[in-house]
Amino acid sequence: MDRKEYAFSGIEKAFGKKKVLCGASGAFPAGSFVGILGLNGSGKTTLLDILGNIDRNFRGKVNLRGNAVAYMRTKMPFPESWRVGELFAFCKDFYDFDAERAECMLDNTSVSLKARLRTLSAGMQRQVSFIASFCIRSEVLLLDEPLTNLDLVYRTAIVDSLIERSAEGGTTVVATHEIKEFENLFTHVTVLQKGLLGPLVDAEEIRSRGESIEDFYRGSLL
Repeated sequence: MDRKEYAFSGIEKAFGKKKVLCGASGAFPAGSFVGILGLNGSGKTTLLDILGNIDRNFRGKVNLRGNAVAYMRTKMPFPESWRVGELFAFCKDFYDFDAERAECMLDNTSVSLKARLRTLSAGMQRQVSFIASFCIRSEVLLLDEPLTNLDLVYRTAIVDSLIERSAEGGTTVVATHEIKEFENLFTHVTVLQKGLLGPLVDAEEIRSRGESIEDFYRGSLL
C-alpha cells in the first residue's frame, strides 16, 4: 500500500544529560523534496540516524522503517577493507538495489568497482556512499549533508540525480546547512532548532513572497 506521507512524532533523544531532540515531529508528503535546515550541532544527524533506523534508542514514533528508507550518512558505515563491488553486492543482498544503475553512475566517476574503500579520498567515499544509497529502491531517501567534501562537478552530478528521482516521484529528505545547491529543488522546508522542528513550509509560498530559501532560513533562526 502506498503511503501518503512520511511521518514521525514526539522524537526525543538525549546523550547523557544533554537533550538533543525534545519531541521533534513532522509529516513529509509523498513525492516531496524536503529540506531539514539547521545550524551545525542542532541535531540534524541525530534525527536522521533515528529516521534512517540506525539509532533505535529513542522515544517517539516513526511510520516508515527498514527497507522503505535508504539513508546516506555523513560517514560511510562499511568496513574500509571492502572493495566498492563488495559494497554494492551487500546492498543487493539486503535491499531492492539497482546494481546496473549503480555501476552506470560509478562509470561517471574516477572510482572502480575493484577499489578498496580505504584507498579512496573523502570525496570519493562520498560519491560511492551516495550511489549506494540512491540506487536502493526505497520510498524515502534520507541524505545527511550529501555535498560535504565534494568538488563542483560531482555536486552538480548529485543534484542532477536528485532531480531525476523527483521526476520519478520519490520522496527525498535532505538535512543540510548548505542551501544554494538545493534552492530550486526544495518543495518544502523546515528548521530544526532547540530540539524541535518548525512548521513544514511550502517552498513555493516562500518564493511567491520574493524570498529565497536561504533568506527564509536566516529569518527563522532565533
